[in-house]
Amino acid sequence: MAITKSVVSRHRLRNAFSLLIRIGIGVWLATGTAMIVYFGWRYTHQLLGIGRSSLPTYSPPQHEKAKLWPVNPKPGTKIGDLEIPSLHMRVPVVQGTDPDQLERGAGHWTSSALPGQLGNVYVAGHRDTVFASLRGIKIGDTIVFHTLYGDFVYKVTSTTIVPETDVSVLQSSHRGQTMTLQTCYPFFYFGFAPDRYLVHAELIQSPRPHSEEPNP
Repeated sequence: MAITKSVVSRHRLRNAFSLLIRIGIGVWLATGTAMIVYFGWRYTHQLLGIGRSSLPTYSPPQHEKAKLWPVNPKPGTKIGDLEIPSLHMRVPVVQGTDPDQLERGAGHWTSSALPGQLGNVYVAGHRDTVFASLRGIKIGDTIVFHTLYGDFVYKVTSTTIVPETDVSVLQSSHRGQTMTLQTCYPFFYFGFAPDRYLVHAELIQSPRPHSEEPNP
């Protein structure tokens, strides 16, 4: 009788363990499927929204068009396009980083410098839409900021990962002209990601002098 009970106990334990494994695999597959559906929906939803939306474009007063950014762009205004040739990526950049503005493209932090100004140009975007391909960026890649005044070309110098609470990354640097791209990290994360992925770049090429007439 003791042997029979032992065999039955082991059999039940083995069945319970097998059931737990099947449940775990099922949960893992369900979670993975949900993440794929979610990120796919987010990516498609925003890209369709960007394609359909008509963004107001930054346009300074006619008598000041020869000056570089004579007035600050209004929130929600498109100030240019950000292109990373190595990633086959080009997205619109709007002024501001509020949720509504980030649904229209990448957002320029209003307190940071604008292209061509001394300091750091800070641009943020969602990791699952406009900045999804940033995970493939490499040191030495070029970033082109297309603006009314021409193309500002930057070279990637480094990438870092910081906690969400690290606000020091928003501090502007007055040592030359630089750019920082920010997105949430990890890239594949369900829910609110705990960290931020930063791409640092420095200006290597500017358009013609600001005193000349900007591109139409």
